[in-house]
Amino acid sequence: MINLKPILILSILLTCWGCESTELKSHQEMIRILSEKSEMVNPEINLYANKKRLAWLQNQIFDDHISAALQHQSVIANEMLNAGYTQQSIDQYNDVLYTIDSLKINPPESFMTAIQDLLAITHFRHGEETNCLDGHNAESCIMPIRGAGIHRNKDNAEIAINIYKSLLEKNPKNYVYRWLINLAYMVKGDYPDKVPHRWLIPQLTPSDSITFPEFTEIAESAGLDHISLAGGSIADDFDGDGLIDIMVSSWGLDNQLHYFKNMGNRGFEDQTESANLIGITGGLNMVHGDYDNDGWVDVFVLRGGWFGEDGNHPNSLLKNNGDGTFTDVTISTNIYSEHPTQTASWGDFNNDGWLDLFIGNESAEGSNHISELYQNNGDGTFFEVAQAHNINAIGFIKAVIWGDINNDGFLDLYISRLGEPNLLFQNSGPENNYHFKEISKKSGVTEPLNSFPAWFWDFNNDGWEDIWVSGYDNSSGHVAMDYLGLKHDGESPRLYQNNKDGTFTDVTKKANLDHPLLTMGSNFGDLNNDGFLDFYAGTGDPDFRSIQPNRMFLNKRGESFDDVTFHGRFGHLQKGHGVSFADFDRDGDLDIHAVMGGAYEGSVYQNALFENPGGWENHWIGLSLRGKQTNKLALGVRIEIVLEGGFVVHRTVSSGGSFGGNPLDQMIGLGKDGEIKTINIFWPGSGTTQTFSGVDSNAWYLVTENESISIKK
Repeated sequence: MINLKPILILSILLTCWGCESTELKSHQEMIRILSEKSEMVNPEINLYANKKRLAWLQNQIFDDHISAALQHQSVIANEMLNAGYTQQSIDQYNDVLYTIDSLKINPPESFMTAIQDLLAITHFRHGEETNCLDGHNAESCIMPIRGAGIHRNKDNAEIAINIYKSLLEKNPKNYVYRWLINLAYMVKGDYPDKVPHRWLIPQLTPSDSITFPEFTEIAESAGLDHISLAGGSIADDFDGDGLIDIMVSSWGLDNQLHYFKNMGNRGFEDQTESANLIGITGGLNMVHGDYDNDGWVDVFVLRGGWFGEDGNHPNSLLKNNGDGTFTDVTISTNIYSEHPTQTASWGDFNNDGWLDLFIGNESAEGSNHISELYQNNGDGTFFEVAQAHNINAIGFIKAVIWGDINNDGFLDLYISRLGEPNLLFQNSGPENNYHFKEISKKSGVTEPLNSFPAWFWDFNNDGWEDIWVSGYDNSSGHVAMDYLGLKHDGESPRLYQNNKDGTFTDVTKKANLDHPLLTMGSNFGDLNNDGFLDFYAGTGDPDFRSIQPNRMFLNKRGESFDDVTFHGRFGHLQKGHGVSFADFDRDGDLDIHAVMGGAYEGSVYQNALFENPGGWENHWIGLSLRGKQTNKLALGVRIEIVLEGGFVVHRTVSSGGSFGGNPLDQMIGLGKDGEIKTINIFWPGSGTTQTFSGVDSNAWYLVTENESISIKK
């Protein structure tokens, strides 16, 4: 009789070897493609390839007329600023002004105003480079500027002030100039005392009506002061040691992605090389989940967003191998495509226990890029099914998020679009083969028309998912007017409260959130463990004049929000991108990591890490959920915690907002009452509810679907 056992083992080994070989080839091919794409950047149409664009501009000659030559030299000066050559930009602008003066040219007033405007902000940026990037410290660029954050070399700020004075004399109602002159005085240490009264914005200090402790920015001492452009932030335990690690991206196609391992008391260590990530570059945003149900967190990197015609770049699916390394399996999993995008969301839309992925692509005039829904085949591969499930989403899409709007156990999809009404697709469930119906108008969630980040959350703890979506049509002038209490036409975010009947009510004004937040990266978490979710809005846009504080809002028991930006020292002035809330130091409260670089190649800055000071005197519980019929890391699972005093806390397992990633394990604030009556867990994969009692607070627990709960070591 033939012994089939050795043959079977050999077959399995050959199959596994073939799988590993395929994944290795996928990884190597992606590195080759990314390298090739970075060399193919077209500076004529890509406004963010600034060094190549500068070289292209400098090779163009305008000798026909002095006015054309001066305009071209001014364009070059601006590109020097964008490329990071601020001193050269200043010199170039001064050369233009010298030529105009020496030749007694009388250019249009609008041209002279534009030159002065750009020269002033170039001096301001040069001051940031010499005082905040160089000699960086914990107070650098955090508003209100104070102490070590005040510029050591004040020359550039002084020049900027003099230019803004001149501009304001001619344009006294220009609130961008008014905002910037206040900031210039502030970085000199002269705010508010020396700001001319007619231009003073006195509200740029903490109000006495709010009490809130200061968070300390500790990125440098923690080993996380990584300098980068705009990018994503993912916080999770990638290696299973119980400590939250960080992965960050930087959106330049040749910018290396970085992995920082949490070393406990020794801070963070850059282990990018040992993690097999060298050559994996670019990515404005990242989203994480466990696509293969092996219990290890995988990452999807998004590329090409905002690049327009030059943005046909591939995304990357990084498989966590469970040994501290990652493999790019985009090609081998059949999830490869080339579209401009920066947003995607993991969710199990058909409750088969495997995470699917929706990608929102950016379409513009003359260039359509339909969004994609990749259904997980359960064998390590995906199949694109958006049209088959009636999701026809086209537009300049800036956020996509899964959430269950009607508590029927099936994920619905919200889509934020820039310049068009937003979309809400309702999942019909298995009776109609999980087809989706677009109901945004009926539900009342189409605004704002110019929107960016979004998320589902239960801000008022009523057990129903609400929607937050931020506007993206503001300037620093709108921010100035808002602080001054003046009417403006800037776009505010929208907070939509779930009416529990398929519709939502706009409660933005009631919640004190009707402010012009130019939000990009953002996320939410419970800062003070009171059981209600707070949020941090990263602000700005590529323009260097778009200098405004990133904003932190504290939830007041689901009724309204307090702006604690200045009180908590969260008002970072750099460009806020990927944001993640996590308990990095395992002390029982949430800290905040943020990527602070901008879009232009010269707009680099250090990442920020705000340490929670604690002392809240509130309780918490940590739940690590593991699915059996539900997807392994429990995305979409709903949690209800009933306390003995009657307070009920609701959470849904997610990574948080659309631009930044929180850990999938849930750390949940409970408020003053630490006596837990019951914990109810709703598992969508099995359609069951699991209930526990006799559980203590202030500890972490491991919960397996319909099996057990145990203290997590």
